[in-house]
Amino acid sequence: MNFSTVETHLQQEEQAGPVMTRAEVAQRHATRAALGEELNALHKAVNALSSRYYHLVKLPDPRHVEWAHALLQFSNLVFFVIDSTGLHDESDIIRVHLSDAAGAPVFDRLLQPQRQRGHANTFYTGITDAQIRNAPTLADIWGELQAALVGRYVLAYNWEFLAERLRENAQYYHLSPLYPVGECLMNRASSYYNTAIALKLADVCRRIEHPLPQPATAQDRVAGQLAFLQAMAQGMTDVRTTQSPSRAEDDDLGELDDEHPF
Repeated sequence: MNFSTVETHLQQEEQAGPVMTRAEVAQRHATRAALGEELNALHKAVNALSSRYYHLVKLPDPRHVEWAHALLQFSNLVFFVIDSTGLHDESDIIRVHLSDAAGAPVFDRLLQPQRQRGHANTFYTGITDAQIRNAPTLADIWGELQAALVGRYVLAYNWEFLAERLRENAQYYHLSPLYPVGECLMNRASSYYNTAIALKLADVCRRIEHPLPQPATAQDRVAGQLAFLQAMAQGMTDVRTTQSPSRAEDDDLGELDDEHPF
C-alpha cells in the first residue's frame, strides 16, 4: 500500500457527504473499514522504515572531527601516559612518558617503586623487574617532569586514572602537585562513537585497524592514541566489517577491562 493510494481513498471519503440510505450506511462502513486497514498497513510500513533509520550506523559529530584536526596542529601538544605497579590506591608509578604530536618521545623515565619494590607489572607494562631495579625514584625526576609539562597541552587516555595516580603518589612522597592542562581522550572517544560507555584504547584502536600489542608499552599506547586522533581528524569511525566481534573476542576484552585502565 503506497501513500498516494491511501491519500486518494481518504479524499474520496472526505468528499462523500452524509449518508442517505441503509444501503449507503453499510457501504460507507465497509469503505471506512478498508481505509482503516490501509492506514494501519501504511503505519506499519512507516514504523519499519523509522526503525531502519534509527538503526543506521551513527555518524560522528563534525565538532569532534574539527577538534581533532585542530589539535593535531598544536605545536605544544603532548600525549601523557604512565605505568604503575597496579590499579589499587597505593600503586607506585614506574614509568612516565610524554610524546609530541608526531609521536616522538619528549620525556621518558623508568622509575623504581618504593612501596612495591621490584614489581614491574610486566604482563601489562612490558617493563621487566631488571629495568627498574636501579632506576631513579619518582622524587628524583619530579622536577624534570614538571618542567617538561610547562606550556604543554596534554592528551591522556583515561585522564582520571592518570590524575589520581599522580595525585596520590605526589601526596605520599611529599611532592608538589602537578596541574597538567588538557583533556581526556577516552571521554572524547565515547562522544565520538556516540556511546555512554567508556571505550578502552584497545577497542578504539581495533576499530581503526591499529591493534595494540599485548603487552602494550607506553610508546605503543601513545602510537595508538595518535592513530586514533588522526582517524578522528579524518572522520574515520570503524573500518571493520559490519559484523560484531566474536564472542570469544568480547570475553577476552572483558577480562582485560577488569584489570587494566586502558
